[in-house]
Amino acid sequence: MKLDSQHSYKALKSNTEILATELEELNYGRMFWKFDFLIDNKKINNSLLQSEFEGLFVNLDHFKMESENGKYIYIPKYNPVIYNTDSKEFKEYKSPIEPQNNDFVRNYFFDDNLIILHERSVYKINLKIGAITNASFEFGSLVLNDIHLSDKKFLLAFKNLKNYEDEEQEIKL
Repeated sequence: MKLDSQHSYKALKSNTEILATELEELNYGRMFWKFDFLIDNKKINNSLLQSEFEGLFVNLDHFKMESENGKYIYIPKYNPVIYNTDSKEFKEYKSPIEPQNNDFVRNYFFDDNLIILHERSVYKINLKIGAITNASFEFGSLVLNDIHLSDKKFLLAFKNLKNYEDEEQEIKL
């Protein structure tokens, strides 16, 4: 992802767009993207979309914006925000884990769940009922790479920093 130009993310099933406009350093090297959220090409003003002190994660190479059915739009901030395209409502989920040394890796939508993977934590947000569960790992122990669903079980792929081996393990979310 180029850091010196704007980036646009467009939903396929609604006229919704996230525009990463400017890379900003908040403090001590902590970076984020300022952004605009657009519906029908009009900027939406909502307190949950303010990016003065908390914008989008820097590396969004593996960011998936929209659920398969188009009902949910994920706004990838430290405190994740979900936009419901049916009800036209925004909902913020408070992150239980500090952002230091825990950069965004990727996200997936599974059924009515959003899975958000960071370098040392993973979140599952049940989009129907609004519940959030998470698992986190000690700094320096591993770096998460991916997560996938197999036989209704979540499997984490990670680099074990004790032996530098690539490993996979089931996780309960």
